[in-house]
Amino acid sequence: MGNGERSGSGGGSDGPVRLATGVGTAAGVAVALFVIKPLVELPFWPGLLAFVAVAGAGGILGQLAGRLLFRPSKDAPPDHPPRA
Repeated sequence: MGNGERSGSGGGSDGPVRLATGVGTAAGVAVALFVIKPLVELPFWPGLLAFVAVAGAGGILGQLAGRLLFRPSKDAPPDHPPRA
């Protein structure tokens, strides 16, 4: 871990999956704001919970799509050599 990498970070191939998660979360926020409008049509706390639930669902779907789209190939070498 002396090279600045956090433990459990997944290495450099995790970037596209994180980007897809962010895009999915942004899409969930857009759907919550412009389609469902929970903060306008519902009382404050239920609307806030609905907003967070839809944004979280978008993030989960984005992460799933990212993991399916950006799978490491089975023949590819590892991201970094094993530590001695």
